Amino acid sequence: MSKLLDHEVVEKWMEDVDDKRKAWHVPGCAMAVIQDTEVIFSKGFGHLQLGSEEQVSRQTLFPIASATKPFTALGLAMLVEDGLLDWDTPLQTYWPEFRLYDAIATNRTTVRDLLCHRTGLPRHDLVWYQTPFARAELMERLRYLEPTKDFRAAYQYQNLMYTAAGFVIEKISSLTWEQFTRERILDRLGMESTRFSLADAQQVEEVARPYMSIGNQVVEVPYLNNEVIGPAGSMISSLEDMTKWLKYQLHSQADLHGQLLPSRRHAELRTPHMFSGSRSVPYPEIPITGVGLGWFIQIYRGEKMVYHAGNIQGFSSLVSFIPERNCAVVVLSQVDNSRLPAVLTYEAYDRLLGGKQADWHNRLKKEAEIEEEQQRKNAESLRPVRSMSENQPVDKPRQVLPVSLVGTYHHLGYGQIIVMEEAGTLCMRYHDMHFSLELIGENQIVASYLETYRFMIPITFHTDPTGAIVSLSAKMEPSIGANEIMFTRI
Repeated sequence: MSKLLDHEVVEKWMEDVDDKRKAWHVPGCAMAVIQDTEVIFSKGFGHLQLGSEEQVSRQTLFPIASATKPFTALGLAMLVEDGLLDWDTPLQTYWPEFRLYDAIATNRTTVRDLLCHRTGLPRHDLVWYQTPFARAELMERLRYLEPTKDFRAAYQYQNLMYTAAGFVIEKISSLTWEQFTRERILDRLGMESTRFSLADAQQVEEVARPYMSIGNQVVEVPYLNNEVIGPAGSMISSLEDMTKWLKYQLHSQADLHGQLLPSRRHAELRTPHMFSGSRSVPYPEIPITGVGLGWFIQIYRGEKMVYHAGNIQGFSSLVSFIPERNCAVVVLSQVDNSRLPAVLTYEAYDRLLGGKQADWHNRLKKEAEIEEEQQRKNAESLRPVRSMSENQPVDKPRQVLPVSLVGTYHHLGYGQIIVMEEAGTLCMRYHDMHFSLELIGENQIVASYLETYRFMIPITFHTDPTGAIVSLSAKMEPSIGANEIMFTRI
């Protein structure tokens, strides 16, 4: 592999990175490329906030979201090496109170199952998004969340199961997941600026602002406090610290790192356990992708690439390395669900591997357009049909929602939905989210939340023989095969 250390080559590469950032309408990002033990470049691009002169630097903090998961997996591997945990011993051995909806999964789930996303549980992300629940209460509610697949039958990406994995660390070590990760990993790698909560991160001046693409605009949105799911995605870090993390991944046995974990344990983490499904748009350079323990593993141009992406309200990141080639790339950026980190990462590996460069920018632009069109169609399918007929293309007056819907509805896993009247109109509150309501059919409404993520939830209300409304069933989990969640009126 040829080294790209020539000053002019690196400068041109950096210019290209900034051009791509602007093309994807990302206010600011940071990127580092490592080859062997050398950082080819490490630089911030753009600004912390639109309209601000404060530039992104190597010290700027970004929420890394699900790129937190490999830290949780490494912590568990340390406990395995300490002889305190076994990958394949049922979880209840270490955590007797652990319960899932399915009895077989409850009795047989292991740490390995949690880390490779094969418990049968779909995401159920609305349980924790904007939740008032504490982490322990969130774990209590797992037993009321229905699976959509048989235990160990399929890969289904899951955040709550990684929160549970962090709970295992707490049960065994008697330290919080945050304390354990700080003492056993971050301090030993010198990752001094990395934080576990927004409150701690905001003590530092250089925190990037969150942005989302809403309509045709990039709009600043509130930070999301996702501390409750900590082990699944709460870490906030800088390019400088993430470079240290990747140097460790490439050279985990170097004396500099005190040999945190033997090579065989790292090999376990990086071994595919499940096929994780095909991309929505297939690419010849990426024939297959699998899931390991805390990491995803794909073949990129014939090389084993280990990686984890992170997406959360306002931010996107991608952390990756090709161990056999001793190279690594990290991209931290603003704008949730942006494909900029993937564009920059694949282009970097094309340069490092010395092969033909693919047009990742235009490829992923098209992929994003396909996704946006599908989301538009999904939203359109939930809108009320108001035209009377072809001869009378006049919208019917908006149907009035029955005031009898007003009340509080409860589910043991999801918590409470509150339907209320405000300014003569019915609306709904779930956690800290305010939904507008619209009738779309007999006994059917759609609840719309359009402030950050776009949630349009079909809801059916149910009556008893007297006509009184006694419950609501809501499509809170969008996965194929997921049942509606039944909320009983209280």
